[in-house]
Amino acid sequence: MACLALAFAGPATAQTAPRGQKPVKVAAVDFIPAWGDLDGNVARLAQAVEKVAQQGIEYAVFPETAVSGYLFSDSAQLAPFLDTIPGKATAAVLPILQRTGLHMSVGIAERDAVTGLAYNTAVLMGPTGIIGKYRKNGLNPQDQKVFAPGTTGVEVFDTPLGRIGLVICYDDTYWQYARLAALRGAQIIGWHSVSDRVMPGTPPAQATGNHSTVASVQYMSAQNGVWVVGATRSGVETNPVTGGKLYYNGGSSIWSPKGEKLAQAPVVPPETLPPGFNSLVSATIVPAEADAERTARLARRRPDLYRPLLALHRSPTDGTATTGERAVSLAAAQWPEGPSLLASARPAAGELLVLPELSALPSGLPAAELAKRAEPRDGAFEQALAASAKAGAGWVVGSYPERDGGRVFHTVALAGPEGKVIARYRATHLAGDATAWAVAGDAPVVVDTPLGRIGLALASELAVPELGGLYGALRADIVAAPAGLPDALKVQIDAKLYAVSDPPTGRADFYPYATAKQNQLWLVSGGRRSGNATAAAIYGPEPVVETPTLTASASEPALRYRTRVPAPGTWINQQQLIGGQIPLFYVPLVLASDNACLKQWQAAGTGAPPCAAR
Repeated sequence: MACLALAFAGPATAQTAPRGQKPVKVAAVDFIPAWGDLDGNVARLAQAVEKVAQQGIEYAVFPETAVSGYLFSDSAQLAPFLDTIPGKATAAVLPILQRTGLHMSVGIAERDAVTGLAYNTAVLMGPTGIIGKYRKNGLNPQDQKVFAPGTTGVEVFDTPLGRIGLVICYDDTYWQYARLAALRGAQIIGWHSVSDRVMPGTPPAQATGNHSTVASVQYMSAQNGVWVVGATRSGVETNPVTGGKLYYNGGSSIWSPKGEKLAQAPVVPPETLPPGFNSLVSATIVPAEADAERTARLARRRPDLYRPLLALHRSPTDGTATTGERAVSLAAAQWPEGPSLLASARPAAGELLVLPELSALPSGLPAAELAKRAEPRDGAFEQALAASAKAGAGWVVGSYPERDGGRVFHTVALAGPEGKVIARYRATHLAGDATAWAVAGDAPVVVDTPLGRIGLALASELAVPELGGLYGALRADIVAAPAGLPDALKVQIDAKLYAVSDPPTGRADFYPYATAKQNQLWLVSGGRRSGNATAAAIYGPEPVVETPTLTASASEPALRYRTRVPAPGTWINQQQLIGGQIPLFYVPLVLASDNACLKQWQAAGTGAPPCAAR
């Protein structure tokens, strides 16, 4: 059947009829291919599609490389099991979709009919035919053995159900791809994965490569205000030629535009399972309910601050980064609601201590009072901060309302052991009550210190992934981010997906956690305690595998941890993260909302930015 490309209407506006108003039953399907059995897997896929349709599902997401298997040693080994689009898989399932009304997206190891190159692709289909496809951009080391880098950019397709964007597995290592889908007006992101772990009993030296891609999926919804249907597989995959094995632990999940988990398949131990349909999880959603959430999140963006840094290519060398490993001590002060405890705050010698936000003031002051108490640089607050740092022979970070003429900023200051303020940052991504008393600053701040490169931010700003992206690009080793009260959104990733002994599920604020992980840096937030929850925490760059996520206990005036910078990494580190980015596709991230190129890119729905392609 010929490919039917549907026009993309772009984000809903007053002149555009909203899409996705009706409830839709969506599902993440655990489908298990037999290694290297293209024809058999195509037949099993058709059988699985029939089963899914019988359950009243209207949009189903199937895993990555569902008709070939994933674990191939080189391109020649994979070549006999590649499919085309249109091809065998689409021919088998399209009649079922036409008969049942089901929409679906599925991962296919695709051979390009013109070039012969192999791509890790997801194809979206419905009752009217093939709607479109996306070729994976975030290629991990296994992908790079067999697949060419994606050529499509991030695709978002208009369908009768709503606007659907597609991403694949390791794409979620990079916050940019889900963000680009949101910028293109996605209401739903279909995420196709084969998220693997190391096998039980793997020697410790090899187990440092352990990771769980599905443990990243919450951020796509939380940061972007979209529904996410994330499908991965279970079982053990064996390459019969090499004897290599991959252990898939399940855990397919569905997430709301608020970043809340709606449904999840069990996370299971390794087990050899028969190929074909294994299980599904489902939920009923209203796609258009994403529009307000997505719009609110995108409204906080400051593209003027991101240009050109987020569109620069800095691999393989980057002279900005810290050289030479050093031991550092980190501390997050925990204060109860109520008065400031600045007078008693002291770092240990050589330690970085981060205080709660508005560090010299009682919590809960109204906007008018905060503006009234604003003071200039080198005023009483900065003097007290510097005195604290000098008295403890360490570094101290806090924030205050800074008055500069007729303007008031929410400013984060870093004082050093010499008793001087050595860096200041005016918050750039204000939200909520802060917009009533402060104006936004105009630049991120990173300063070199004996502890490494320290970036300054507010924890409340970290819901905007571009800000964390700036600090990653500036090669910050640590971000010091004063916080206020605990955030309502916590890490909801299943604890079974973690290799660390103390998973952060249910107790850690989500946005600083995601910022540390996505940008491979340490993040320290001093904060207030409220009931059983706290905003005082230390977040590590690899919380799934190795580095802990620490939150202060009820009795701790400060949470302390000793570690190393730069973070050495496990299956990834900051240098590899920077090197794996594809800035060509990131151009829309740095364009203003009224930019003609951005509007053309949004309206097209597919392809790279037209201004970058000329």
